[in-house]
Amino acid sequence: MTAFGDALRAFRQASNDPERLNRRLSQERLGILIGEEMGDWGFTGAAISDWERGESKINAEDRKVLCTLIQLLHKCGGLRTLAEANHFLELGNYRVLDADEAGKIFVENPPDPEQDKNPKSSILFLIENLLAVSEKELKALIDKAKAEGPDPWWPRALAAWMRKATDRFSLSVSTVLWVWVWLTAWWLIAPSLRLSFSDQKEMLFAMQKYVVGSLIVPLMIGLVINTKDSKYWRLQTGVNPLFLRLYTYQGAGIGFNLGYFFVFPFSLLRYYLNLESTVWIGILAATMGLILGNMGARVVPHNLWRAFGRLAWADGAIFFVVALMGPLWAVFFVEFYPILLNPFIGILVFLSAVTMMIITARRRSQHHDK
Repeated sequence: MTAFGDALRAFRQASNDPERLNRRLSQERLGILIGEEMGDWGFTGAAISDWERGESKINAEDRKVLCTLIQLLHKCGGLRTLAEANHFLELGNYRVLDADEAGKIFVENPPDPEQDKNPKSSILFLIENLLAVSEKELKALIDKAKAEGPDPWWPRALAAWMRKATDRFSLSVSTVLWVWVWLTAWWLIAPSLRLSFSDQKEMLFAMQKYVVGSLIVPLMIGLVINTKDSKYWRLQTGVNPLFLRLYTYQGAGIGFNLGYFFVFPFSLLRYYLNLESTVWIGILAATMGLILGNMGARVVPHNLWRAFGRLAWADGAIFFVVALMGPLWAVFFVEFYPILLNPFIGILVFLSAVTMMIITARRRSQHHDK
């Protein structure tokens, strides 16, 4: 197979047949659709298969076929952005889309040269990915709400956004799995945050549950994040699937533990202020652990791939020490538990422990880089 063929197969398999709901676009159907779009006989499924396997390729001068192929993959949801389209063409040593070609294919969102010069801010990224609405759609909702009725306009805009977000939401298997992962994380780590404990036995049991959670929840996060079906990773050639999975687990472990240690000081503060124990600290810890675990699972393998152009054991093995963070913290906690309950000494010891872990990890990283 060629890089272009791998990419074509990945985009096609990510596309939906426009006439058959919830059906993946087959090679034969893609060939037929190309013909319908171009007004000719199109291509057979065997021809598409040859393109994907690298047995044959589209003539570089036949831009109509290339543009029609990209247009169909985009229309069917497999190829989404202009950047993906140009990268796809570059993989086959084809010329990237010019402004006219791109404008005809990406009709609903034509390329904006000024936007390429000024990448979207993190706020706009959050709007598009978390609020289920693009910047243009949000502006249209606000303008419509202002024009349709009296002040204040924002309740109408909020109601319109909620309808749009609800329409796009679906209860998928992945959503259910994430709920189970969250419940597992909350059940295992929340007891360790309920200072103080009634006796030594209760404390030991809580820390045992925490250790189990620090080991298995990152594995669960890594399993839910199904990297083998990720469009990005399918487009990369030479990726070792085993190391991709391992570094996904590693990133999940780093993020999950950071989420726990981010919340732990709030548990100490609650105890020092003599506030009533609340389930919200456990909920916050489980939520932060899953959010940062999800981020780490996606960022760590990607950063290693960008840095080294590969995923190999030698490039990031040292950071698998993250698996020991939970057990080591449990031993530290049990040993210094009475000291932690002293407001001044407890905060000092906790900050010292975190600082030492950061310094140790930093030194190991610098040594590894050398």
